[in-house]
Amino acid sequence: MPGLLHAFVVRSPVAHAEITALDVSEAAGAPGVAGVFTAADMRDVGPLPGPPGLPGLEFPLLRAAGDRVRWAGEPVALVVADSAAKAADAAELVSVDYDTLPAVTDPVAAAAPGAPVLHAAAGGPGQFSAASGNVCFRERLTGGDADRAFADAAHRVGQRMVSQRVAPVALEPRGVLAQVIDGRLDVRIGTQRPHGVRTWLAGMFGLPAEDIRVVAGDVGGGFGAKGPLYPDQVAVIAAARLLGRPVKWIEERGESFLATTHGRDQVAELEMAVTADGRISAIRGTVHIGVGAYLTPNALSTARNRMGPLLGQCYDIGAVDVEIVGVLTNATPIGPYRGAGRPEAAYFTERLVDLVAGETGLDPAEVRRRNFISPDQFPFRTRTGLTYDSGDYRAALDKALESYRELRRAQAAARAAGRVAGVGMCCFVEPGGIMPGVHGDQATVTVDPSGAVTVAVGTSGHGQGHQTAFAQLAAELLGVPFADVRVVFGDTDTAPFGYGTFGSRSTVAGGSAVLRACEAVLAAARRVDAPMPLAEAARRLGGLSATAAADVTGETYAFGCYVCVVDIDPGTGRIRIDRVIAVDDCGRVINPLLLEGQVHGGVAQGVGQALFEAVRYDEDGQPLTASLMDYAIPSAKQVPVIESYRLETPSPLNPLGVKGMGESGTIGVTPAVVNAVMDALAPYGVRHLDMPLTPEKVWTAIHEAASV
Repeated sequence: MPGLLHAFVVRSPVAHAEITALDVSEAAGAPGVAGVFTAADMRDVGPLPGPPGLPGLEFPLLRAAGDRVRWAGEPVALVVADSAAKAADAAELVSVDYDTLPAVTDPVAAAAPGAPVLHAAAGGPGQFSAASGNVCFRERLTGGDADRAFADAAHRVGQRMVSQRVAPVALEPRGVLAQVIDGRLDVRIGTQRPHGVRTWLAGMFGLPAEDIRVVAGDVGGGFGAKGPLYPDQVAVIAAARLLGRPVKWIEERGESFLATTHGRDQVAELEMAVTADGRISAIRGTVHIGVGAYLTPNALSTARNRMGPLLGQCYDIGAVDVEIVGVLTNATPIGPYRGAGRPEAAYFTERLVDLVAGETGLDPAEVRRRNFISPDQFPFRTRTGLTYDSGDYRAALDKALESYRELRRAQAAARAAGRVAGVGMCCFVEPGGIMPGVHGDQATVTVDPSGAVTVAVGTSGHGQGHQTAFAQLAAELLGVPFADVRVVFGDTDTAPFGYGTFGSRSTVAGGSAVLRACEAVLAAARRVDAPMPLAEAARRLGGLSATAAADVTGETYAFGCYVCVVDIDPGTGRIRIDRVIAVDDCGRVINPLLLEGQVHGGVAQGVGQALFEAVRYDEDGQPLTASLMDYAIPSAKQVPVIESYRLETPSPLNPLGVKGMGESGTIGVTPAVVNAVMDALAPYGVRHLDMPLTPEKVWTAIHEAASV
């Protein structure tokens, strides 16, 4: 590309400090350097979008002398040169003096009195205030009479549980290429939300949306982390406008661990009230959520709209009283990560359900069966305000447990032979298909005079197989060969509006829009004098085209039941997953193979959190897991063979009857693995271990129990 420049981001090496001096003059004079930018050069660019309803915590693009940095990896300056190597070399010449401050990365510790405060300036009316310390929000979910339920309970079961901070580790890190073409800002960016990026950039740069083109291309995996817009990306775009030349930046893997949003980081102290016959009457407690140094747009909704309200899961629980505390920490900001609140809620609840089984002497499957919402209760309004559309949870459990007795017999035989074996399960719900606006995502279906069909969708895929699913759907609806259908997305100039791909919404939102657009095309084809094939009608009319919105309301609730079998080597603590049985119900299924792929990918990530993955910091906020040398993710060999089954309970909320289930594997397998390991360790008296269940942690638990 003629005139292409390359950017390098200068990042803070410390977690918390005041910048006492910042000098870029030497770097600016280095060979090949076109510009070095700090916050002073970006004053005209608006702040990054944050969560609605909580101003006062603006996320800066870059920093300047006198500013404060709040996590190790925060962007400080941007160097732009005619090669990536020269930009990196010049970045070494940027001089920054830091006056280091105490740091805190644990959300519970950060919420405590006396903790180092990240954001010292008080906000105005309705804004975040430093008087709250690091607590940026505190919300209490209540429903029913929890106090009475606990007073009357035959059993009380509680546990402190941690859903640890994890890194998304997409195959392709983030990147951006920006330039001005014929007066319009052209941005190529790895994102799950092209139209959202265009809207955000329009607001930040004060440009009309039509003067901005955003192209996603092949994203290389997102898992939620490529939903937000990042300060380094916006700084690169601003530099391209200031320099009048195209500027490119590709994140390095080490940068990704520092600068791309992390997920989870929740500490729960919860308890359940249980009647004498094993029915869960209430859940109460507190969940602290570490949101990192700044708030991304979805940081609060993950807790407020997902984790907290979903603590009821598949169960008819009469009362809830849970406080959710969002806490700022000297760590990489938190964003959505596959499941975004759903896996955390399922993990907390399903661990407690297994502890209820241990307390009452009931089989874990029986506890779940006794507490399920029954099919005749749908649509079901939970105590936290959610409305589940449809479900048959017993059917999913029954399918998963077809070989349960055999598994328990095999476990007994293994234990008799001296092996450490366990069986665990998880039942869960997965909300999907969220529609942020009134009408939802759009689709445009065009049949040209030759009969070829183009389906343009607003929802933008990043590896889920949208091209196949939407082409298959359109081909069936229009009665044309699959090979004649082409699906396009990810370009705001050619695709109709869409909110993006996240939260298991694409089939519900995009699929419904495709259906309605196909119906409109078929209606237009009827304008010819006599019934005829669609291709012939298109030829006579000079082509056909229609745009339609999804126009559906309410979220769908997929559900499932996962069973896991593990074997532990007591000499090393190593866990082997022998079997995973996955039963999913996501309403009507469009493409079983794509569904299977989502299950497999989700299971791999869920196993990663259960056994391997954890982002760690030292006491100064320095990251200890900033590369794949010290952050473990599962290899193909460590992902178990998955026995996948599906049921179909259609949703009444959309014309396809589909439900989103892109996160099911991460929701279902993580608690199932942990429950299986705890079941295996029960003879040693081990009640609970926090994830990840590393060999060292398991070996220590076994040998400490043996020494008592």
